[in-house]
Amino acid sequence: MLKIYLLAAVALLAGALGMNAQVVTTEPSPLQEDSQNVVVYFHADQGNMGLKDQPASTALYAHTGVSTIDGNGKVSDWQYVPATWNTNLPKCKLEYVSANLWKLNIGDIRTFYGVPADIRISKLCFVFRNANGTKEGKGTGNTDILVPVSDKGFQIAFTSSATDQVITATTCDVTFTLSSTKEANLSIAVNGTTVKNASSVKTLTAEYTFPGVGDYTVTATADDGSQTKTETISLCWAGDSRPLPSASAPAMGATRNADGSVTFCIAAPQKQNVMVIGSWNGYKASGTQVMNYIDEVIDGIPFRFFTVTLPEKQIPRNTQVMYYYLVDNSIKVGDPYARLVLDPYNDKYISAEVYPDLPEYPIDKLSGTPLAVFADNVNDYEWQTKSFTAPDKTDLIIYELLVRDFTGTEGKALGDGTIRRAIEKIPYLKSLGVNAIELLPINEFNGNISWGYNPNFYFAIDKAYGTPQDYKEFIDKCHSEGIAVILDMVFNQSDGMHPWYMMYTPGSNPFYNVNAPHAYSVLNDWNQGYPLVERQWKDVVQYWLEEYKVDGFRFDLVKGLGNNDSYANSGESATNAFNQSRVDRMKRIHEYMKEVNPEAYFINENLADAKEENMMAEDGELNWANINNAGCQFAMGYSSESNLNRMWAIQDKRTAGSTVSYLESHDEQRLAYKQQQYGVTGVKGNKTASCQRLGAAAAQMILVPGSHMIWQFSEMGNSQNTKNANGSNNTDPKIVNWALLDNPENKGLFESYQQLISLRLGNNDLFPSSASGIDFSIQCNISNWTNGRLITARNDNKELYCAINPNTSGTLDISVPFRTADNSAYEIYSQSHGCEASFNATTGKITVPANCYVVVASKTVSEVKGITPDSGYEAYVTGLAGKIIVTGATSPVRVYDINARLIAESEETDFSVSAPSGIYIVKTGTKAVKVFVK
Repeated sequence: MLKIYLLAAVALLAGALGMNAQVVTTEPSPLQEDSQNVVVYFHADQGNMGLKDQPASTALYAHTGVSTIDGNGKVSDWQYVPATWNTNLPKCKLEYVSANLWKLNIGDIRTFYGVPADIRISKLCFVFRNANGTKEGKGTGNTDILVPVSDKGFQIAFTSSATDQVITATTCDVTFTLSSTKEANLSIAVNGTTVKNASSVKTLTAEYTFPGVGDYTVTATADDGSQTKTETISLCWAGDSRPLPSASAPAMGATRNADGSVTFCIAAPQKQNVMVIGSWNGYKASGTQVMNYIDEVIDGIPFRFFTVTLPEKQIPRNTQVMYYYLVDNSIKVGDPYARLVLDPYNDKYISAEVYPDLPEYPIDKLSGTPLAVFADNVNDYEWQTKSFTAPDKTDLIIYELLVRDFTGTEGKALGDGTIRRAIEKIPYLKSLGVNAIELLPINEFNGNISWGYNPNFYFAIDKAYGTPQDYKEFIDKCHSEGIAVILDMVFNQSDGMHPWYMMYTPGSNPFYNVNAPHAYSVLNDWNQGYPLVERQWKDVVQYWLEEYKVDGFRFDLVKGLGNNDSYANSGESATNAFNQSRVDRMKRIHEYMKEVNPEAYFINENLADAKEENMMAEDGELNWANINNAGCQFAMGYSSESNLNRMWAIQDKRTAGSTVSYLESHDEQRLAYKQQQYGVTGVKGNKTASCQRLGAAAAQMILVPGSHMIWQFSEMGNSQNTKNANGSNNTDPKIVNWALLDNPENKGLFESYQQLISLRLGNNDLFPSSASGIDFSIQCNISNWTNGRLITARNDNKELYCAINPNTSGTLDISVPFRTADNSAYEIYSQSHGCEASFNATTGKITVPANCYVVVASKTVSEVKGITPDSGYEAYVTGLAGKIIVTGATSPVRVYDINARLIAESEETDFSVSAPSGIYIVKTGTKAVKVFVK
């Protein structure tokens, strides 16, 4: 809706969209591409008023650009920006006119912005700021200010004093102004009835009082004798939302009913009126779209839900519509239960390659409001994997993956990884041997470059990584390879565009806390004790389990999920103290999940005391166990604080099988980086020693009972810094560096991970989920630094010994309790790259070079790893149970059985082929390698 402010001194007409018109006016008006001597006036006391009452001596600047339209009709905002943010360009400096009125002399638009003559200009874009950018002048709701630019020739502008398209009894007196670029016959009509006209004028103003509830179309017409121009403004006097007799509300969001109608529902306690406004009628407000309310009683307290059902003829089946909610006639919000969201700020940067046919945000109709997308087929996907049995929760080797940085432009830190590119890497993950992937948050988050811990909409995927179908295909193909998919969920906080955050003013928002009751708040802290917040969590977990077939969740910052009154204060000690409300909440969320999938993984990032986490374990929940500090100490070559016993839950005072322990996570510094910076002599700057120690640390994690996690690229020794100077997380995009695998040491580390994971998952009977029943022990206390470390796993006729030499120089003979003195009963199954270890069962010794690990096991142990490729081989080949995996092939690949019969061939870079147990020959280019399939 356009709104005008007439200035007696300059007689200006508004020239911006929606409520921005009161923020910026222009001279001349209407503004045209060929307008000369253009002056833009900034009204600092309008819009968000971020620069209100600045003295004349203040230096204010315009951050400005233009919207353009290309030959295909595509609109692009913020093009041809003269200067980057916080660059104080003299020509963008504002001139003080009077209190809260400033002007910017543009002159000729194309000259000012440097726009070529063949580019169509549709709008001027503005954000005003002070010199250091700490204060901003924007539109209402902190929106960008967009000023329309008309074509050349005879044009009109039609504006209204109404602040929005919905009017009420207190705003029904409206002034309309029609202006034209030349004298013409002007008229203004309401629902077809002329209320004012004039001949041979350039401006016409009409004051009109709307009589009552109804939908109104106000039409402006200008006729210069040779052509006629018409514009309309739609206004709606909607009337009040009314109570409905039902005792319970329908499902929140938009739901297609059996009769073809669509029911909309949103929770809006304390609110009086809500209307749904959508693309089905050009985003016009209408009395037929007013939502009535149901006060549903929850725990004895009524909570208000607004709902309306629109007929199929308005929203036909198999069509796509966009919509938002107008709350109390003034607050525009998206749908918190939207399955897909259009972001007014960030979608324009998403390429068609990443998200084909992404609906365009209607910037000519709306500004600054997230739009929900409703379509019957928005999530359609034909699943190929009809059934999937997830690995046991105590035997998970999880790969923690950030889609943004996992793939993308090699050698660059662009953050342009996508879920489709991640699909291409599933064979790599399979060849590594992991059986679960944990995705950092993929819910619609603020911006396109993020870790995802700033969510705005919990039911919608973030489009910066791909489409709903892309995500489903990723999960489907992971399942086909026996890999589970776990989603990281952020239930402690949201960013500022969540509808329930935007719907209320700070201090009166029942969904959010003004101040977090705990010590670790970052963004907007959810009020966990509010029943509708927990209802959202229930609906979220059940939705993702049902719709996307995910296998479980990792819950972020569980310490922040307690009731407000459960913390003695907001300090760290009170936050870290035992909290029964956290235990109870997570148990309830687990129950919600079990209604859909009783076996779904439930992982807490709680990092709390043993009492609290063991109570969670009683409910079948897993808890993160952060062993990063000890891992770093060991990797760097320091004996102090290097004890890795906590990898085993029972040596961390936790219930057996209840932890997901790890050396690295997205929150922790990389071991390889700390080696480079702070490693002891013989480690720092020594690539071979560094990778050997990283492999030895991995062995002390993987060959331990319970579930474990690998942060992406740990397996290849990624050494990029993940921290800022103050120790906080550096969330900037990281360099994509798959080329690390071209380095023999990094590739050797990868192969160590392959072998260790294969041994671990191929011999689960050696790694007990309970604390008794199997002969398992770890000897890796600090006192064992000098004498070496040993992991012993024995069961029935199987024996496995992992010996580690933590010293940075000298070979160790480590004592091992072999059951027999027969050397032929054992063999070396894995050892550090470049390591030449040996064993002697007769003397009970394993000889291990410095920095290295070696695994010696009885020949009864299941060996499912592939035979290590020869040096120079042109692809990575892994043999698994019943399958051969090939990744990174640079030329056609052929697979032969032991009798030289061709059983498969492919020209794909990555592929897999099913194969019975046996020995196979895999050829590519001039190279060949043997591979064993169990």
